[in-house]
Amino acid sequence: MGQSKIPLYAYVDETGNTGHNLFDDAQPDFFTAALITKGNFDDSYSESALKLTASLGVDALHGKELGIGRIEKIADDFLGLLNKAQANFFISRVEKKYLLATKLYDSLFDSGENAGVAWHHYNLRPLRLLLAFKLALTIDEETARLFWQCILEPSEEKAYEMLPGICARLHGNLLQVPDHKSREVLGEGLEWARLNPKTIQIHTDRKLSRQAHFPNLVAFANLLDGLDHFAKQFKKRVARITHDQQAEFAKSLTAFHELFTTAAPDQIRWAGETFSLQKVVGSEFEVKADEESAGIQVTDVVLWLYSQFRKERELPTKCTAIVQYALRHGWESDFSFSGVDRVMQEKYGAIFNTPITVEQEVQARELLAKAEQNRLASMEQYKRDHLPPFMRQHALAAPATAVEAQVADEDAP
Repeated sequence: MGQSKIPLYAYVDETGNTGHNLFDDAQPDFFTAALITKGNFDDSYSESALKLTASLGVDALHGKELGIGRIEKIADDFLGLLNKAQANFFISRVEKKYLLATKLYDSLFDSGENAGVAWHHYNLRPLRLLLAFKLALTIDEETARLFWQCILEPSEEKAYEMLPGICARLHGNLLQVPDHKSREVLGEGLEWARLNPKTIQIHTDRKLSRQAHFPNLVAFANLLDGLDHFAKQFKKRVARITHDQQAEFAKSLTAFHELFTTAAPDQIRWAGETFSLQKVVGSEFEVKADEESAGIQVTDVVLWLYSQFRKERELPTKCTAIVQYALRHGWESDFSFSGVDRVMQEKYGAIFNTPITVEQEVQARELLAKAEQNRLASMEQYKRDHLPPFMRQHALAAPATAVEAQVADEDAP
């Protein structure tokens, strides 16, 4: 078999799982990582991994149990194993507070459901994220807990009973937002949702859909996207994804994998963004106990060291070298306030920071006036038909704007 025909194998582990408790101060982040190798790592390198465990007198490699001292002792051989396997990594961080803030904005400010929100404030990604950041300033701990309870509530009646109070609490905290215009935009959207809660699709009766809110599933979706990107870059297919065994989400992870691998391959272009729902097509997915997979154990050690690095814990020289190897030979997905802010500045900084001309300002004001006219018309239409905007025939016929065109130009290859 030629080298180009050897498929990729991925071995996945995670840390920071707090289940339904999103508010554990001791674990503010959820991390997941994948060791990616050409060919089956477990078949080729289990014997090498066993030598490492034997040298330490343990049954398996677990970063937290070994601790920094014992990892430092085997670090040279561990790095040698990574180099021999030509190992690559994908590492994902999900900051739980950021996850909640974005869930809240997505739930309440979707302009297809909330007629009080203008189209561009939800569908143009830079504006959506900017407002989500500002909305986060209004979320106190009690409101966060109420919202999390609301989106996980099995009873539709109870979920909709909770929603107006959540909107009112957020509205009452709007003075935390530093600028008047953002307070106005957020306030109008919150007031519409408070008065018309049934237009907001806050409830689902499917357990899988509710579990999709959890950091585990968000991180797993990011992981599949990262593996798909890696495979396409190296023109290889992903043969199998082996995930560390854990009872609560095993069925959901399997269902998510099937959902993405069997999705239509079409590319979707919307508001300056292009994406495809199909990921790692043709791959298998399995769940294994870490004792049964050398690949998962290696991932466990790297992920634990990476989490210590992210927490700014001091690491000795050789442990630091392992983290540096993973960062040099891999990708990071940082789904956090700081990570997304960094990416936004890299991608859209020129738009945000470049002064506009007089002509551009005139054009922008005209477009914003038109957007406001459309928003007010949508609210009036709701009084007549009691249909959320996405259910109207013209809902998908949102006009292109100069802002959208500029974003599209920025995203063009």
